[in-house]
Parts: sequence; structure tokens; C-alpha cells
Amino acid sequence: MEDRKFICPCYRHERDIAETGHCICHLFVSDAYRPVEVGSPPIREEGSPWPSIMVYGANWCRDTVRTRRFLNRHGIPYTYVEVDKDLQAAQKVREWNWGYLSTPTLDIEGRIATEPSDDELAGILGLE
Repeated sequence: MEDRKFICPCYRHERDIAETGHCICHLFVSDAYRPVEVGSPPIREEGSPWPSIMVYGANWCRDTVRTRRFLNRHGIPYTYVEVDKDLQAAQKVREWNWGYLSTPTLDIEGRIATEPSDDELAGILGLE
């Protein structure tokens, strides 16, 4: 762990590794780390009452995992775009968020929601 203090650019890495098994910059993980599993998005059926939703996120981001689980739990279809693998999507997220790569950022038929809480997302989707 001592070398990680020197190498990792993330000042929070020790706490994050202890709590989640990886640091926020995701450069270092504990030996026991296993990525969080999130099920596939529900399939969008013909005539779906739900709006078209794009979720731009990162697999290591707790809020992205929470948001995807929320949508899955409610059977709401969405398309997931991993910003770590799609540089054009990452740039789009930065444009929407004043230069920040904030995850998750959702595009709900043109309405941009950055890091919404479950309650905020429920309100946007009419689940209240």
C-alpha cells in the first residue's frame, strides 16, 4: 500500500480502497476486488410508455451503479454508454456539465439530468 501513496494521483485512494475495494481513479484495487455487477437494461418494447433514456456513466462510479439499478428495478429501458470507453460520449458529457465528466449524466429525450438522486429520477419519470 505504501507505493500506492506515491503512484496514485487520487488523494482519496486509501479510504476508497478500504470501503469499496478500488480507488476512485480506479488505478488501484484491493486483491479481493470484484467489479460490481449490474444487470442488463430492460429491453425497450414497441409502444413503450417510457421516454428514450441514455445513461452516460462509468462502471466504477457508485452513482452510476445506483442509477442503473434503480432503472432496472423499475423495468425502465435505457441505453448505457460507458464514458471510459467512448471518448465522444465523454466529450458530450463534459459539454453538458461545464467541462466536468460528471457521472451519471442522463439524456432523457433531450432533458439532461446530472447525477440525479433516486427521488429526482422518480420525479422526472413520473414514478411518484
